[in-house]
Amino acid sequence: MLPRLLWASALSLPIMLAACQSDIEPELISEAEVKFVTVTGVGEIEAMPDRFVISGAVIKQDEDLTKAMNDLAGVVNAAEAKLENVDGLTVSGFNFATVQTTGVKSPECLHFNQEVDRFNATLDDKEEFKTRKLCEDVTRQASLSFTYTGAPVDKAGHAISALAEAGAVRVRLNGFKVSDIDNLELEAAARAIDNAREKADRLAESGGAKIKGVKNLSAYQPTYQYGGASAPQISTSGAGETSRIIEDDGAPQTVAAMNLKPGPQVISASIQLEFIYE
Repeated sequence: MLPRLLWASALSLPIMLAACQSDIEPELISEAEVKFVTVTGVGEIEAMPDRFVISGAVIKQDEDLTKAMNDLAGVVNAAEAKLENVDGLTVSGFNFATVQTTGVKSPECLHFNQEVDRFNATLDDKEEFKTRKLCEDVTRQASLSFTYTGAPVDKAGHAISALAEAGAVRVRLNGFKVSDIDNLELEAAARAIDNAREKADRLAESGGAKIKGVKNLSAYQPTYQYGGASAPQISTSGAGETSRIIEDDGAPQTVAAMNLKPGPQVISASIQLEFIYE
């Protein structure tokens, strides 16, 4: 008889526990019954740039391709040496693209073929079709494009002059940028979340409801574009010479003497949140 009583007690234990838990468990509702509102928040941070970015190229031509590549390397070495002598430059770094080599055709031959193509395109029945020439290489060319990042920002003009004087061509200031962009984007995202919550609270309050929590976070999008400098008119005489800037009064001065100062830049973020309300 005793074993049967023990079995009956064991059987009734889960039933008693379930009865006790029913008094303390919250009421469960289906996901379909949950009410939520979707809000997009936007946050912005203003920061002063601490880096400048310059782009340029080195191009050398010679009948001997090896000599052209050696001349190219000489310009790069000269540029690095000149930049090392720029007083106060605390950050200095090159990013080089792959060296490109190509044959250079005769300009006269290329021009002749352009005229032939133009003539043949408007050919009538009484005119004879003209034949293009086979343009052969008259020399070889080695070229290299690069970007250069430096700091502080007030040394941008000095860096441009150093690169041009070393023999680089197509040297231009791409713009200024913020180095600590990752942390600033996260700070902008935090502001975007606060902005979304504020919007959600106001929407819920206007409808007589209250925000209870967040159901989902999606569509996070940080935005940052570093801007360029608005410089006066710049005229250059070519590689190996310091660029000259023409001021409004017409008096030229070197690029190094130009006061290139960036303004504040905006780092923004948008984020979409689904808020639960009741």
